[in-house]
This record gives sequence, structure tokens and C-alpha cells, in this order.
Amino acid sequence: MIDASTRLRRAILLSDALLVKRIIRSNPALIQNPDFQDKSNTSLHLAAQAGFGEIVELLVDAGHEDAETSRNADWDTPLMLAARHGNVEVGFLLASRFPRSIPITNKAGLDALALACLNPASTPLVSLLLSHPEYPAPADGRDNHGDTPLHHASASGSLKALRILLSAGADPTAKNAYDWTPLAYSQTVAAEVYFKNLVSDLERRKVEGIRGEKERREEAMKRKYAGVRLVTDENETASRPSDDMSRSESSNSISSPVDQRGGFTPTSITPTVAKNNPWVNGGFETRARAWSGD
Repeated sequence: MIDASTRLRRAILLSDALLVKRIIRSNPALIQNPDFQDKSNTSLHLAAQAGFGEIVELLVDAGHEDAETSRNADWDTPLMLAARHGNVEVGFLLASRFPRSIPITNKAGLDALALACLNPASTPLVSLLLSHPEYPAPADGRDNHGDTPLHHASASGSLKALRILLSAGADPTAKNAYDWTPLAYSQTVAAEVYFKNLVSDLERRKVEGIRGEKERREEAMKRKYAGVRLVTDENETASRPSDDMSRSESSNSISSPVDQRGGFTPTSITPTVAKNNPWVNGGFETRARAWSGD
């Protein structure tokens, strides 16, 4: 009689979701079922590599990845195998359910993004892996040979992946361990010309963006200070009243201290006060002199 682990693997490879579900229900501890004769690939590795989305979803819902991310003997995750073999729908499912596996690298230093760039059929995965809000794949990540995703996309002829990577900020001048840039791996002359045009267009857009941002800042400053008159020395002198005019206006509007004490001037002193006041002579105030008291 065939053991349950073998039957489970066969059911996965035959894409028999109903049988897979039945075996897992009867043997819940067998869900991962690593095959040590096949790089220790688990049930999810087999389903992801084959692109069987229904079985992948069944295994995930049954708790296949609840404990930790599955990795085989090459340190590949199920997401990596889906990206390597162009299984986009499975890749989207695994990346959305287990985003923590996006930046993981295998023994060769390749992550899911690099493997997606190696297969033009996996190009739709590139944007998702680059733009995940929590676990984005690095656009300039390097494998053990110093190759970036741009190197892999150029070598595989994935022109759309090149455009996506460059838009995400990937460096087209990055050199690998052998001192080669991604452009050197272009498959054809047409691909090389396309690559160069992409880089030129990107540089032009950067320059236009900088110029446009500068113009927007200048326009914002103009709107901010619209209607504000800067006062110069000449304008200030012309608009400021003269000293004589100022004094004249001031004398008309504000009485002087002499005017304010008008009620106490010598001309208003009565004769009686003048007679009894030794400080006053003939009704007019005079400077004080030495007085003997006589």
C-alpha cells in the first residue's frame, strides 16, 4: 500500500485538489510533507512550481505557512519557485498572503524579484514586488555575483521589466563582480538601443522634473508675496513728511508744555499774590536772589 506522504505528492502533481484536501484532513501533520529526495521541497513548493493555484490556496488556508516560511535545500521559497517558472497568479497569491517572503534570498543570493526578472513571463510580478508597502524588494539588490535585477532583466530580454526597474530607481550603471553593466548583457542590438533610449528618456524626465519643481517654487513665492510693496530709501523719503511739516502738524494737534501751564504764567498772577510773593517782582517772575528775610 502506498504511504500517505507519497499519495499526497502524487495528488498535488496531478492537480487533484479534492484528493489533496482529503489526505490533509486525515493526516493534518503531513501538510508540509518535505521530500528529502527532491531538495526537501514541501507540498507548497510543488504546487507553486506547477502553478496550481487552487491547491496553493487550499494548502495556505490549511495552515501550511503559519509557523514559518517554507524553504527547500537551496533556500528557495514557494514564491521564488512561482516567480522562476512564470506562475504569476500563484506569485500574486503568495506575495499578498506572505509578504515577509518577498526580500528573502536563496543560496545564490537571488530573491523573488531577481527570479521574476529572469523569466519574461513573470514580468507582472515585478511591479508588485517592488512596490509592496511593508516588504518591498530592493531595486538594486545583488546576488552572489554582484548582478542586480537589471542585469537579469537585460540578460533575459525582458524589456518591460527594464522599464519598470528604471522607473523604480534602479541604477543602469551598476557593475557586477565581473565589471559588466546591465547594458552589456543585452540579447540583441535592438534591445541594447531600447535600453539606451530608456536611460536617456529617464534622465530627460529627471531634468524636466527638477526644472518644473523650481518653477513651481518660484510661482508659489510670487503668489505668497503678491501685493506686498518693498519700501526703499527713496520711497520712504518721498512718503515721509518733512520735519517742518511734522512739527507744524504736531504743534496744531498737541499743545506745548508752555501752553499746558498757561494758567500758571506770571501774567496771570494777581497783585495780592505778587505782593506777598518775594519771588515775583511787579507781577513778573524773576530769578531768585539771595534774601535776608527783611
